[in-house]
Amino acid sequence: MKFIHAADLHLDSPFEGLKQVPEPVWQLVYQAPFTATTRLVDQAIDQQVDFVLLTGDLFDRETQSVTAQLFLNTQLQRLIDAQIGVYLSFGNHDYQTDGQAIALPEGVHAFDSSVSTVLTTTHDQQRVAISGFSYPTRWLDTDMAAQFPERGDADFQIGMLHGALQQSRDNHYAPFTLGELTDKHYDYWALGHIHKPQFLAEQPPVVYAGTIQGRHKNESGDHGYMLVTSENQQLNPEFVPVNPVDWVSLTVAITDQQTETELIDFVLRQLATLTDTAVFKLVSLTLTNVESLPGQVLTQLNNGNWFDRLSQIQEDRYETNRCWIYECRLQPADAQIQYSQLDAQFWTDAKAAVFTTDVLTSAAGKKLLSYPFLADHLRDSTTLADSQARAESELLQQARLEADNHAD
Repeated sequence: MKFIHAADLHLDSPFEGLKQVPEPVWQLVYQAPFTATTRLVDQAIDQQVDFVLLTGDLFDRETQSVTAQLFLNTQLQRLIDAQIGVYLSFGNHDYQTDGQAIALPEGVHAFDSSVSTVLTTTHDQQRVAISGFSYPTRWLDTDMAAQFPERGDADFQIGMLHGALQQSRDNHYAPFTLGELTDKHYDYWALGHIHKPQFLAEQPPVVYAGTIQGRHKNESGDHGYMLVTSENQQLNPEFVPVNPVDWVSLTVAITDQQTETELIDFVLRQLATLTDTAVFKLVSLTLTNVESLPGQVLTQLNNGNWFDRLSQIQEDRYETNRCWIYECRLQPADAQIQYSQLDAQFWTDAKAAVFTTDVLTSAAGKKLLSYPFLADHLRDSTTLADSQARAESELLQQARLEADNHAD
């Protein structure tokens, strides 16, 4: 027996964190989940798998575009035409209410809001029981794992669960414990919701396939699906990457007082070290030791003019280099900012008081925090660090400009 376990396709993803990228780059990135899904279907057909499991969040939002629906139906029909079974569930992003259930190709089995089990027979006459459910609402506080049946008499029993391990708070995504799953004695748990591929248990496997394509810089690295094969009554998953785009970080240490043009040339030379062109790379650039730059160059960095110039030059090179720098962060190497009109102790105290997650989220207000993706972004430690680094860079710019004026 052989099958594919995938989850979190997130078709129609908005791709957070991208600003002012050229239209061809945006289209390449926007199409990435569609491209990855097509690769999955191509490989399912080439591998002649028995069936495909899709565990939730096929779409990025509960209201899907016609384009995304037609695309998914086309890919599912390809599997059905190749006599490959398709079993899917909907998650917290694409939950299905009674009045908005989307039409799917005949032969595709979509689980409803109650846990149920379907039986299928593989090409080698193995009997497989597959249990699962779909979300009826965005948040699902119910422990759905408790509703899964005990293992039956099929040759293999598989559970499909889009959810998260139970935590002390925020248990909004079908919370479960690992013990609940292993106590069912299933042969495989096909999990969705967590975007990083990971094993909660090795054997029998309890596995997050991860999202098929990383959607922002915190989802860097390979993404794809699990190809699962049977051997001696055990199911063995193997991760297969299919993502056409990756998010990478590049840190460039400034070594001397470079001009704006010299700094651009220096960065582009460092960018050329990212030699793997098989996957298009979205690059987060960090410039360190920026205090060695002249005050005017720091000004151009802080007001965005330098990055605008860099972006114009990138437009002629991104197709060949297969990468695009989408953001630039400044990081002084010297944590102590020498600024004649700023008391160092005052800055230290203010930094400790102001740059906290509570202050940041409070400033955003309840309305913005009601959007899950914004709330997650504001609570992310990277957002807090970026805000502090930007403040330090602005202060450093003022200090350098004042020093340059005194030197004159």
